[in-house]
Amino acid sequence: MRTLIPTVIVEDEEPSRNRLRRLLGKWGAEIEIIGEAADGPEAIKIISDLRPELIFLDIELPGVDGLTVLEKIPYQPAVIFTTAYHKYALDAFKAIAIDYLLKPIEEELLKKALVKLKKVGYRQAPIADKLNFLTFSSQVSFHNKIPCKVGDRIDLIDPEKILIFQADNKYTVVKTIDREYVIDTPLFEIERKINPTMFVRIHRSTIVNIEWIADIHKWLDGRLKIHLRDANKTELIASRSYTSKLIDW
Repeated sequence: MRTLIPTVIVEDEEPSRNRLRRLLGKWGAEIEIIGEAADGPEAIKIISDLRPELIFLDIELPGVDGLTVLEKIPYQPAVIFTTAYHKYALDAFKAIAIDYLLKPIEEELLKKALVKLKKVGYRQAPIADKLNFLTFSSQVSFHNKIPCKVGDRIDLIDPEKILIFQADNKYTVVKTIDREYVIDTPLFEIERKINPTMFVRIHRSTIVNIEWIADIHKWLDGRLKIHLRDANKTELIASRSYTSKLIDW
């Protein structure tokens, strides 16, 4: 039996919000709308309180915009952006969106976005799921090599050699035992392609290889300090939102 996907709609225009709600009603066997918000601050509160697994998020919002909403919430849900402007498309994909829909939303394009969500799978809120993938398929595979472009060539990196993945503006830094690579794959996409028994997210901007952790210590404000066993004895800080992952591990 499939589990309904708890979903929140964030849209400041009532006609657009009503239209999206009506279209999603046709997916009632898979989508459960648990909340709605009409501005940025309200969205932050509702998303933080209800912990939906999927958000339909307008980019242009009163108060704070959709991208800022994502920065302010304490975890990372799956996101499908809605916008009236093509110029936001690139930012949407760089900011972990599953897809983006131009308004007025067309039923066929909404269907394609939800089918894409099924295909790529999605992660529950990190605090709640403790590294469990929720997908619409019983078969989940992870990348055995991580492609990193260097000039005109692509190096295929063994995951075992990777210490951390770290977000850097629109890019991701891949730090291995002997060098660093900069790739344009967002951290959200990397997270769903790597083995969660090998890697753990410790911060909105950082994923660490569990095998390279030397020790973990309590730190300030409920956070944790992590030492890696590389030559540089790298220190990392796990934010409060992600400490449960390390404690449970």
